[in-house]
Amino acid sequence: MISPSSSSNPAQAPVRKRRVFVVEDHPLMRRSIVEAIDREPDLVTCGQAEDRPETRAIASVGADVVLTDLQLKSSSGLDLIKELRVCLPALPVIATTMFDVRRNERLAREAGATGFVAKGDGPDRMIAMIREALSKGEQG
Repeated sequence: MISPSSSSNPAQAPVRKRRVFVVEDHPLMRRSIVEAIDREPDLVTCGQAEDRPETRAIASVGADVVLTDLQLKSSSGLDLIKELRVCLPALPVIATTMFDVRRNERLAREAGATGFVAKGDGPDRMIAMIREALSKGEQG
């Protein structure tokens, strides 16, 4: 007989948290994004950067997805997306911005972004987009 405390009980199997790397130049916005991600039972922030030069850790921290602002401190999130498509082509990348949303969504997708979420859409939509990008990554 299998006891209820057995590790084979699917209800008690630990959930593997998916790892999100956040690239956002504004400290308050970055903190809010990280807090929203870390509240989720299936997600965890594995790294943060405020500008493209600080994103070298993405590969080494085992990120499952990257969420990047398009307007960074001294660089462009579009350039980061293009770089990630070359270096880590299977890694899902979600772009975000609060400026000229339609135009920037088109540019982000042309650069290779897996998904896009406007900052004005709020944290629930951002979390949904992260999960959607992760599921697309698992399928293909």
